[in-house]
Amino acid sequence: MEKIQKALEKAKLQREQQEQKSGVIPHEKVSTSVRHEKKIPEEINYSQTQCFSATNEVLKANRVVAGIEGDPNADLFRVLRTKLLQRMRKDGLNTLAVTSPQKGGGKSMITANLAIAIAMEMNQTVMLVDLDLRRPSVHKYFGFEPEKGLVDYLLDGADLPGLLVNPGIERLVILPAGRQVTQSSELISTPRMLNLVEEITNRYTSRIILFDLPPLLGMDDALTFLPNVQSTVLVVEEGGNSKEEIQQSIRLLENANLLGTVYNKAREINHSPY
Repeated sequence: MEKIQKALEKAKLQREQQEQKSGVIPHEKVSTSVRHEKKIPEEINYSQTQCFSATNEVLKANRVVAGIEGDPNADLFRVLRTKLLQRMRKDGLNTLAVTSPQKGGGKSMITANLAIAIAMEMNQTVMLVDLDLRRPSVHKYFGFEPEKGLVDYLLDGADLPGLLVNPGIERLVILPAGRQVTQSSELISTPRMLNLVEEITNRYTSRIILFDLPPLLGMDDALTFLPNVQSTVLVVEEGGNSKEEIQQSIRLLENANLLGTVYNKAREINHSPY
C-alpha cells in the first residue's frame, strides 16, 4: 500500500507540473504563476529560437513604436489592440490576418506594431507570421535579415523551431517568410502549410497568431489563405486607395469575419489621451 500511495503522489505531482507548463509555446520554457485563477506567462527562456535585440532607434526609424515608452503614437496601437482583443476574446478567436487593398498601404507596419502591443499584455504570447511570400518585409521593420524562414519550412522541410526569431521583446516570436518566391499561392495552400496553421493555432489557447497577408487585389494569395484564419483586419491608406478598391476589398472579405478597418497614413491625428 505504501508503494501504491507513493506512486499516486508522484503521478499527481507530474500532472501538476504538466498543467503549469500548459502556457508554454513550443521550443520555449515558461515559468508561470496563478493569479486570480489565470495562468500568466512571466519569464520565457528561448532555447531553440534565434534571439537578437531590436533597438529602439531601429524600431522608431521603421515606425514600429508600440513598445517605445513615451511615443505618442504608441497609444494608438494600444487602443487598436484592446478593441481587437475584446472582439476576439468574446468570440473565442486567436488568429487574425491583416491585409490591404493594394501594396504600400502600411499593413506590415501595422501588423508589427499590433504584435508588440499584444505581447505587452502579460497574459498573451504572440506569433507573427509573414505570409507575404512575394514581398516579405516583416523582418525589415525589426531590423534583421533571416537566414531561413517559412519558405524553407514549406519547400525544404526545415524544422519550425529553428526558424522562429525573438526580437528582444518578451512573449513575441516572428516566423519570417525567408526567401522570395513567385509560386506563393500554391505554397500556402499545401497540406504542410495547412498542418502548420492547425498546429500553431490549436496547441496553446494563450497564443495570438497574426498573419501578415499580401494585398487583396491583383493576386490570389490572401483569398487562398483566408479560409484558414478566424478573423481579419483591413488596412486602408488615406489617399492611396480609391472608393472602388475599398468596396471591392470589403466584398472579398464578406466571409472572412472582418473585425474592422485601420485607417493608415492619416494627415491629422489627435494624440490627446482624453
